[in-house]
Amino acid sequence: MKNYSYLFLNLALSTAMFSACQSGKEQSIEILAERDTNEIILTQAQFDKAEMTLDPLSEHIFSDFILTTGMVNIPAEGRFDVSSYFGGNIIRFDLLIGQKVQKGQVLFTIENPEFVQMQQDYLDAMSQLAYLKSDYERQKTLIAENISSQKSFGKAESEYKSTLAITESLRKKLQLVNISTSDLDPAKITSKANIYAPISGYIESIKVNQGTYLNPSDIALTIINKDHLHIELNVFEQDAIALEIGQAVTFYLPDNKSREFKGKIFLIGQSINEKRMLNIHVHLDNEKEGNLLVPGMFIEAKIGVKSSKNTALPISSVINSNDVNYVLVLTKKEEDLYYLKKTKVDIGLQDEEMVEILSEKDFATGTLFLSKGGFQLIK
Repeated sequence: MKNYSYLFLNLALSTAMFSACQSGKEQSIEILAERDTNEIILTQAQFDKAEMTLDPLSEHIFSDFILTTGMVNIPAEGRFDVSSYFGGNIIRFDLLIGQKVQKGQVLFTIENPEFVQMQQDYLDAMSQLAYLKSDYERQKTLIAENISSQKSFGKAESEYKSTLAITESLRKKLQLVNISTSDLDPAKITSKANIYAPISGYIESIKVNQGTYLNPSDIALTIINKDHLHIELNVFEQDAIALEIGQAVTFYLPDNKSREFKGKIFLIGQSINEKRMLNIHVHLDNEKEGNLLVPGMFIEAKIGVKSSKNTALPISSVINSNDVNYVLVLTKKEEDLYYLKKTKVDIGLQDEEMVEILSEKDFATGTLFLSKGGFQLIK
């Protein structure tokens, strides 16, 4: 009858061995006697105690990567410099950097006496326009009946269209300073004008304060919208030939590599810069994750440039002992006993999760391997 070596947890050892373990480190699985060093038997209790798992061979995609760096940025349409088409003194301003604003929200108020004159001129033009339009229509009817002269009709038409152009010009100017003309009358003439948020987003920078005189060419503040953040990466020219639109990119902050973000290349630069690098742009797969990032952040990235599907096991399935790679194969399970066989394997590609098994033909379809906890059993 074949003798098997049984493995027991330190909890089950003699009092002397238990005391020795108490003075050492954590509990481990101990081989009490070995006759066949390739044969290992575990009880169900040992299997559960060590939180072991079994997995079959599976197909896994391995990718080659280009490692690079870059930064978080915002596309041009996501950044807006706010100014005024007409100058004025800022009489109300209560914004802070980082404050969230909505499109159409009042940002600040400016005051300029010119606004009064613009509204007065508009109202004057509108009152003249009503009379000139009436005269133009009358002259148009008269000339159609050959009652009026062409000269009188031409004069009425010219004055009407000239005043109409002036009126529309003044209307557009008032619209530029957000003064409505739809219900404007002498009682509503104002010297103040509100400046509204052109986009929703966050205040990135402020260059004025209450009391500042804002010239038409001055930028009062900048708003950024983070809904469509993208990543700008710099790739060395020797790696540029391997880049394609749509390639997967994984990136992370240097001080928090455990938190990864996923994206894809959507634009590749067409020239090499003075640093012999190519600029590429990456869109986030999940744009909502952009709320966790801030424009200007430095990031590190991996660009998947080549991939292949291979037979693999979880990386914890393979244990290296004396420069030889082993796996533990489940040969059978009887009642509460697991029979494992220590087997050499050849490995190939690997990533953070899986390792390629080159000798997969040595194993029958459906073979199970110890994928967690094997490091305690192979020495």
